[in-house]
Amino acid sequence: MGRSGLKVSRLCFGTLTMSPLQRGMTPEEGAALLIHAYERGVRFLDTADLYGTYPHIRLALKDAPDYVVSTKAYVWDEATAAAALERAFRGIGRDYIDLFMLHEQESLYTLRGHEEALKYLRRQKELGHIGAVGVSTHFSGCVRAATRFPMIEVIHPLINRAGIGIQDGTREDMEDAIRMARDFGIGIFAMKPLGGGHLISDNAAALRYAIESPLLDSVAMGMQTFAEIDANVAAFEGDFSKMERLKDRPRKIMVHDWCEGCGRCAERCRQKAIAVVDGRAVVDASKCVFCGYCARACPQFCIKVV
Repeated sequence: MGRSGLKVSRLCFGTLTMSPLQRGMTPEEGAALLIHAYERGVRFLDTADLYGTYPHIRLALKDAPDYVVSTKAYVWDEATAAAALERAFRGIGRDYIDLFMLHEQESLYTLRGHEEALKYLRRQKELGHIGAVGVSTHFSGCVRAATRFPMIEVIHPLINRAGIGIQDGTREDMEDAIRMARDFGIGIFAMKPLGGGHLISDNAAALRYAIESPLLDSVAMGMQTFAEIDANVAAFEGDFSKMERLKDRPRKIMVHDWCEGCGRCAERCRQKAIAVVDGRAVVDASKCVFCGYCARACPQFCIKVV
């Protein structure tokens, strides 16, 4: 991936969908999927401090030791970055993280405000504790801004065929920003190629866009079943015929009856897809990318992606 020196598979296993924020798999269930993907040739996985999937990954690494591990966290200074990095080390059972990213960055101002964390992570790379430093974002402006920070070697942007979830423009805006970042030698691995589930009905075309794009070094896919893994691996090898059988698994957000309408989920949602109406959280499915981050913000545990 770019000048980072990291060598990864084109298909990246995104672990959000197995996390407590979504399917809520046990470590054993999640590890079985990760090992199956590894046996099929996948060598790259993505997680986050937020996801709660470190136990799943730790267990999988016993049988799949060559996974390149990417994680990310909400950090802004040396203290928060050091604590998050230590949680990652303890969580996956390694004293080295291949790629550590700042989670959900938005703009030049966000990156400037978090520059202390970036500098700390760069020092950890120099000490041999991190392979590369990066950022994840839903904003094309942040992709452009990242080129101003030489310590940023990898960007994890949201991009898909329809441009669903891009916060500050169109798919073409994000493509232009990615093209600029690549000119600076920055590695790119995409998130949400199926638009958080909105593009499942035309999943082959959506995935073909991501796979065939010359702008993307790797593509992160959330996978919850062995069939999904097999279909996605086949697609990355050029056979899209197995995608048809995956079209009948639409995703949705479930809000339980005990919702108290506190509004914390709405405050957390970067897509502005949640509002409190008549004392209850209501989701606009056309805006939602089914990340499940709102579930983490809910004090009553009443919202979940299913």
